[in-house]
Amino acid sequence: MKKTIQIIIGVGLGAGLLWLVFRGTSWNEVLQAIAAANPLWLAVFLALILLSFVVRVQRWSYIVRTAKPVSFRHLFSATQIGFLANFTLPGRIGEVVRAIALTRLARLPFTKSFAMVILDRITDLFGLLAVVIVTVFAYTPEGSISIPASTLGFPLEFSARNIYRGEVLAIVSLVVLVSFFVLLYVKQALMLRISDRLCLRLSHKLAGKVHIWLQHFADGLHIFRSGSDMAKSIGFSLLVWSIAMLALTSMIKAFDVHVPWQGIFVMQLLLAVFISAPGAPGFVGQFHAPIVIGLVMFVPGIEDSKAKAIAIMTHLLNLIPVAVVGLVCLYVEKLGLVELARESAHTEAEIEVKETKTSPAVK
Repeated sequence: MKKTIQIIIGVGLGAGLLWLVFRGTSWNEVLQAIAAANPLWLAVFLALILLSFVVRVQRWSYIVRTAKPVSFRHLFSATQIGFLANFTLPGRIGEVVRAIALTRLARLPFTKSFAMVILDRITDLFGLLAVVIVTVFAYTPEGSISIPASTLGFPLEFSARNIYRGEVLAIVSLVVLVSFFVLLYVKQALMLRISDRLCLRLSHKLAGKVHIWLQHFADGLHIFRSGSDMAKSIGFSLLVWSIAMLALTSMIKAFDVHVPWQGIFVMQLLLAVFISAPGAPGFVGQFHAPIVIGLVMFVPGIEDSKAKAIAIMTHLLNLIPVAVVGLVCLYVEKLGLVELARESAHTEAEIEVKETKTSPAVK
């Protein structure tokens, strides 16, 4: 029931954003803007997206190899099948699908596979943290930023002070989160005790659930036996985010639009925030809104049709490679997406029941 509600909310969010961004759109003008795009820069964008697939897998390999040598092919297939699930199915079940795919392909226990997926997402936070830090120090607007009513149907205005406060809050939150995971790695018992005391103020049941999840995180973090492997994984995380921003720059250049480099960081951060929430399949709406908003912020007077064309092509040229490569991996590995999705839903339900039954008596 809870999962159904999350899916309904997510689909509603995506549909609402899609309507806000594209209501009253002149589709002839959008199609003309797409037709006029530079195909060379579009090809560069596509090449960078494909490169990011390989770099993500290489990042994950430093985590997985601590448990068992797994071929690059199987790691690549599990990753792309997980991406395909995230882009085509509701509920953001792609990470569970990736863990199950790795379990099937590498003959690993699901608990280990899932811990490795979680750890991969944690190392991804270091790349996001770097983007936030650069944004805070590089983007300091002197005046207010206004989003006209024509963009979303209602005007938005952000003062320079509030923008700066938001950036500082974002960086502090990420630093606290990363620091928490580091302390959980080196001082597991202490952090669990602190968590128990804080959560017990709210709910005994909540304290038990949080205790179990943090225990899972700690087990995942201790997969790393080598500081060198951890450093390499974080380094590749920085490379993944760098490639993403280069790809976004290429797409904008394809439409002959100039955005300052600081704007690319802000747009990438907006995109990360929007798609982090559970939404509709394919991230429709969630992918388009931050790009249009970012372009309006940094390119005053940009044609409405051109901003929407850039958003559409950015989403489309992300979606197509994920779909094609993911389907090829499913075929090569002889796996079925629907079967994996059903198993993922069943696994999530089992985990929730198990956690409820085995929730420790936190004192």
